[in-house]
Amino acid sequence: MWFKSTFIYQIRDPEFIQRLGQHALHEGHGFNDCLPSQPVSMGLVPPHRGLTELQLVQTDFAVWKLQRQERLLPASVINETLQERVEALQHDEDRRIGRSERQDLKEQITQELLPRAFTRKQQHLIIVDRQSGWLFVQSGSESRADELTAALRDILGELPIVPLGALCRPESVWAEWLQQGNLPDGVDVADELTLFHPAEEAIVRIKQLGWDSDEVQQLLAAGYRPQQMLLNWQDQVTLQVNEKSVLKRLRFADELLEQASNEGGDDAIAEWEAGLHLMVGALRSFADHWLQWCQADPSPENG
Repeated sequence: MWFKSTFIYQIRDPEFIQRLGQHALHEGHGFNDCLPSQPVSMGLVPPHRGLTELQLVQTDFAVWKLQRQERLLPASVINETLQERVEALQHDEDRRIGRSERQDLKEQITQELLPRAFTRKQQHLIIVDRQSGWLFVQSGSESRADELTAALRDILGELPIVPLGALCRPESVWAEWLQQGNLPDGVDVADELTLFHPAEEAIVRIKQLGWDSDEVQQLLAAGYRPQQMLLNWQDQVTLQVNEKSVLKRLRFADELLEQASNEGGDDAIAEWEAGLHLMVGALRSFADHWLQWCQADPSPENG
């Protein structure tokens, strides 16, 4: 349950938060396996194996779990089969195969091979923190996060959100932190940085070298700007954050995991819910401060 990566969104309509739980879900919103010719299938499953409903809406948060199944059909297999078909047609009919016909053959081959392809299932939690209006998507891929939020929007009929990365651009703030040494309270920067020079389009990846070292300070003075940083937030979570405000390599403190276990006792669902509260609390705190540091307006607006 504990996220290893997340895309964060701000809900722009406060009334949407109040409407959570009023959206009618039915069996059609549930997950179904891919049909033989279907490359991807996605739908809701209960947020926890001990639950039966397709959503969990409580006072503090709402939770959904989207299950995604895809057929694994490598492009190399399609292209190899396509090349064999093209060569056979050219030999048998003594003619050139044009681009349009090649594309038609490729689509035909894909449909022929899909039913025999292996499948893979993945599950992604989406959590709305009803206290703050943040929405957290369990994914480290921008395209996958877009796909998941689009699917949830189709299910609910609405999802008024904007990515955290669209609300702030942290590069100049980071540079000020590191050059002036005025890190915010609760933030520790680890010895792992990625720096980017906008004019030269050069990237420097730094490991095992402190941000206050002469080498890093010289690069910052030369116009490099932080593009990705590894941080520790309030001893609650270690995370890697990039210029789009995407969080990866999340590692929550052992104390939080132990607290969830203690609060849950022998009840698996209670432990899971306790973990949700603690994880969301840590992510909420970071997102609130992140927006404040980046000098963006943290209050939702209708839109």
